[in-house]
Amino acid sequence: MIKEITKTTLLDQAIVKSHQGLITIKPLNQVLEDFKVDDSNCLNNIKLWENQALYIEQNRSVQFGDNTWYSYEEVQRNVTFSGEDELAYQLRIYALLKLTHGDVVGGKPFKISTLQNDITYLNLIAGFIRKRGYSSFHELEFKPDLVIRNLIKDYLYEIAKITIYKQTHSFTKLFNVQRSYKLFGPKVCSVFLDLIEDLNKLYHPSSITYSHPVIPTKVMKRVLKFTSKVVEKSQRKIDRWLELNSDLIGSLMNGTLEPPPENDTFELIEKHVRNMANREEFIQLSESLADLKLATYLNILAYTGMRYNEVLTCKLGCASYKDGIYYLTATMTKTDNSKVEMEWFSNAEVYESIKLLEKYVIGMQERAQAVLSSYRANIGNRQAHNLEEGLKNNRLFGVSPSSCSVSFSNSGRFTKFEVKNKENAELFDLTLDSEDIAELERLESNYKGVRGKNRGIPYEPGDQLRLTAHMFRHTLAYFVIANKLGELDDIRYQFKHLSSLMTFVYTRRAFLASMSLIKTTEEFSEILIERIAEELIDQAESQSLKGGAGEQINKTSKDLIIGITDSQSRHSNLIKQIHFSSIEELKKFFVKNIQSIRGLPTGYCTAGEACKIKGAGIPNGCVYCGSKIISKRHKINWQIIKKEASQKLATYSSLPKEQQDEYELFAINWKNNITAADYVLDEAKSDKNEGTQA
Repeated sequence: MIKEITKTTLLDQAIVKSHQGLITIKPLNQVLEDFKVDDSNCLNNIKLWENQALYIEQNRSVQFGDNTWYSYEEVQRNVTFSGEDELAYQLRIYALLKLTHGDVVGGKPFKISTLQNDITYLNLIAGFIRKRGYSSFHELEFKPDLVIRNLIKDYLYEIAKITIYKQTHSFTKLFNVQRSYKLFGPKVCSVFLDLIEDLNKLYHPSSITYSHPVIPTKVMKRVLKFTSKVVEKSQRKIDRWLELNSDLIGSLMNGTLEPPPENDTFELIEKHVRNMANREEFIQLSESLADLKLATYLNILAYTGMRYNEVLTCKLGCASYKDGIYYLTATMTKTDNSKVEMEWFSNAEVYESIKLLEKYVIGMQERAQAVLSSYRANIGNRQAHNLEEGLKNNRLFGVSPSSCSVSFSNSGRFTKFEVKNKENAELFDLTLDSEDIAELERLESNYKGVRGKNRGIPYEPGDQLRLTAHMFRHTLAYFVIANKLGELDDIRYQFKHLSSLMTFVYTRRAFLASMSLIKTTEEFSEILIERIAEELIDQAESQSLKGGAGEQINKTSKDLIIGITDSQSRHSNLIKQIHFSSIEELKKFFVKNIQSIRGLPTGYCTAGEACKIKGAGIPNGCVYCGSKIISKRHKINWQIIKKEASQKLATYSSLPKEQQDEYELFAINWKNNITAADYVLDEAKSDKNEGTQA
């Protein structure tokens, strides 16, 4: 009698463990010998786990031989296998090991959603080599290098279409001895990596890593305007819909239909709706509310940065308001198989739209309860199971909007951003113009996709933005950092990242925006300095510049000679002279050599950081400075300075002698200002020793 084979005994017999914890999958014939059986079909009925699902066909035990292993995770991701040979067996053992051990004994188990990519790629490879006459991955290791190379090369050409594969790519990671449990041996992995490197050099000489793009600012504004209008419209209509939906529920509870319809929820509810006195109004209201679910979903993505699968785990009552802060509670399962309830910071827009959607969801749940209460015998088991599980799950996004039916869904049936109501379709405009594309270019985001046929292909004006849920996450991170609304640690906490490095990936474009602004500012500064230099030389020709440096420029434009000294003091030593053949040559010299210039109301300062800007408060203090240039544009300010000082000096002169003594220092400053202004305005003989200096 054959002893019952369980999941544990299968794993014990199917693998070999090294002292270092490394795992090797044994050939199938050895496993069958150990179990003393002739056929691998006896392994098919081994129970792996019990699954609970909305759909009755998935609500059962998952067995080793099933073609589809239905997920036990919060977000539904399933693993599918194909074939009946040893290749198919090896894929199932591989998957089971990943889900129980991870890469090594005692390692971190994979989530089914993470494993899905591996199995998809392995299924493709298995199907390809199966057609080439292989029945096991182990066979490849015993073939000559050239045979392996040609086989992998043919696969990349025919199946993978020479898409670039880096060391970090999930497909490339499969060809690792340890990670594949030696399904791919050392020789196969070595040949594969050499071939990949050659192909990447040939077809992708400058490899580019594409991250999810950000959403252009104007497009984002239109998306948020769409959500705002939908929420505003829904607020006006939800109470009347609830009233009419209550009438429908009352009709369902009475069970008045004769004969009652069988095996169809839609037919059942539609007949009750047909008998409603306000049927047309109810249908119209239902259609108006159809986009509330999408608007709420978009608000959460845009304002919280949550992953889409985290959004879908939100349940009724997930939104809260405490101590002036809005919170949103959902389940995070990104990092491992455990389910952790966590909070995200939110805002009023998210809170209000969720509370509004909750009213609609509760109304639909009451409709489902009425169907189960009065017509359980008149609907099919599949539909009844869907309603029972949906009510139990109590998800915010689990209800499918409908006027004449009721059902629940894991995916939400709305995540492709499809607008249901034609009245709202125009608001949800994703058309890109040249300004949007320029922004995408500046942020290194102008590409339609990060994978597939649109990978790296740039947008053109008139194209529709290919919107994905994850783009909102990148856009929020970019917006917060670029506008200095938070730090990297704030983003890391909100996004629930395990490492700061991942947070930096999300915020990199914000730093690009800052660099772009700095570059633009520097370019503007260069243009400004060039214009000022040209202006100064033009005025120097008429000997009209003032200030210590201004008069030196006047002299230079007249003599076409610049004397280079070792300092700007009166007793500085001349180092050398530069002679110019023309005023144009002098102008080019100034444009090229003025590195920094600070504009003040009283003149230009060329001293840079060495200047303490003492002349800003006491303008007469720097009039004769060797770094001061006063041009025609500054003279209006000196007229004001002179007028103000003259008025104050007149008032001072009218005061009694004892009061004048109190303001004597002020009077000295006012006189110095008048003297400096007369010099600048050519209203007195220039004499920097005139007046009393404070």
